[in-house]
Amino acid sequence: MRRWNRHFSQYRTLNWLMIWMLLCCCTILLFPVERFHSAGEWLIQFRVFFSLGLLIACSYFASQLLLIVWDHALTNWLERQKQQSLQRMIECLDFTEKAILREFVIQRKSVINLPLTEPAVKNLLDAGVLDFAYGQPLNDDLSQIKALMIALDARPLLTYKALGLSNGKMSEEQVEIIMNARPKYISKNSMR
Repeated sequence: MRRWNRHFSQYRTLNWLMIWMLLCCCTILLFPVERFHSAGEWLIQFRVFFSLGLLIACSYFASQLLLIVWDHALTNWLERQKQQSLQRMIECLDFTEKAILREFVIQRKSVINLPLTEPAVKNLLDAGVLDFAYGQPLNDDLSQIKALMIALDARPLLTYKALGLSNGKMSEEQVEIIMNARPKYISKNSMR
């Protein structure tokens, strides 16, 4: 809606002109012409032009309403497509990608420094599962280790089951398997 407020503020003069044209044409067309003998003939002569002005103003506002409805429908459709894409990505995570996402749970941190050159990290970034914690870096800065977080849209989809963790207490063997599967490139500084 904020976008539409900006859109309408760009055409503020045109919007006011159309409102005035709509009000004036409605008033003139609905006003009883018989009361004014001298002006009544003039109004009857130009009644077609007032009807045309009313039609133009109504068409303008109807088109604006259609554009708002179209924008709302398109935004919802794109949001649904993005959620479905994230869902498909999370359902087919490979072992390394799960290990990276488990690090957020293991370390109990919302931001972890990860190298952008690693294929699994890059894949998670491209799919929208991970996001830059402090804003998009510059293009020449992509080879470094950056602070990443789980994207807000992906958080509800990442369950313990999706990450290969159990809700209850895990056995020592399960804990050892998960700890051995931790990515080697996560810096010791970011671990607790």
